[in-house]
Amino acid sequence: MSSHEDNVRAVWSDDELDRALAALQPVPEPNKHALDRIRADLLVAAGARMPVGEPTRSWRRWSWWLAAVGTVVAVMASVLIVQTVQFGDETTDAAAGQLYRAADRITAVDVPLGPGQYRYVATHAWWMNTFDEDYAYLAENVEEVWIPADQTQEWLWRRDVTGARKWLVGSETKAKAEGIPLDEPDWPEGEWRAPCGDWYATEAGRKPCTAEGNWQSPDTAFLSTLPRDPAELYDRLRTDTAGQGNDADLEMVVYVADVLRTGRVPADLRASLYRVLAKVPGLEITDRVANVDGHKGTAFGISAAGFRHDVIIDPVTGQFIGEREITEDDLDGIPAGTVTEYTSVATTVVAGMGVRPSG
Repeated sequence: MSSHEDNVRAVWSDDELDRALAALQPVPEPNKHALDRIRADLLVAAGARMPVGEPTRSWRRWSWWLAAVGTVVAVMASVLIVQTVQFGDETTDAAAGQLYRAADRITAVDVPLGPGQYRYVATHAWWMNTFDEDYAYLAENVEEVWIPADQTQEWLWRRDVTGARKWLVGSETKAKAEGIPLDEPDWPEGEWRAPCGDWYATEAGRKPCTAEGNWQSPDTAFLSTLPRDPAELYDRLRTDTAGQGNDADLEMVVYVADVLRTGRVPADLRASLYRVLAKVPGLEITDRVANVDGHKGTAFGISAAGFRHDVIIDPVTGQFIGEREITEDDLDGIPAGTVTEYTSVATTVVAGMGVRPSG
């Protein structure tokens, strides 16, 4: 096992750092939602955990990437325009009832980890990458994280950038003809090991396990501070999201998705978070049969600032199975109703670090 001082096995190359710095330069971007998210992603990519209240989701620009571990995304391979969504399909009252039933189906405790076991969080990711106004596509990523029972011990994170793309604007042929470097991975790939899952402690100039947890990168201490009473948790979430994003209610949903997608939220807190979502004004059931990597769930969403963010929950088990973001306005050649991010997550217990579940 590595020491805490030598906590990361893979670091940025000079080219990766140059591309991240280049992304800091002003770029044409008519959408404030995108600008808010760019700043957050660059801070994470630079090695800092996000402070509480900082947004993390964004439109992706060429050569910068989302480094937050546990981000989970999936999209239906052949469908980029949402066909099943009916805006305002169900009222807030109906959505609240469904969420309360989902919360009731969550078991009171999580499966405990035995000796040598790890909690395994698998992600399938299609993230949007854009450059200029001529090209936009969804890029496929696969991520796996192994979390030990003692979270101060070493974690393992693997990312595979498959190279598969789903084009929204432009085409593979045109991009290659214009010299766009499509053969370069959109995000770093490989394997990282670090205590506490603190992947960028060295680059940030601090000791591992010393960063303060937050909604986007929660640790055990942070999760323990969150109230389990839904009314108190709602107030805490309102406080932590105050002034973030373009819409206060939308940001509530985004923050809940941020923490759920990490796979680290205990069962009692997941149930309380569903009850908090049920209290958010304007929340609707947008899709009763949302298909996420073959798993069907119910999509609960809220619309604001030209976007809709959906959290997808399996109504039978009460498990969070993914999320998606959809543009509701035409944007740089991308038509309204287009899925710009789609998420899928599966969490289970495995026999050891690097071991995948059987079956």
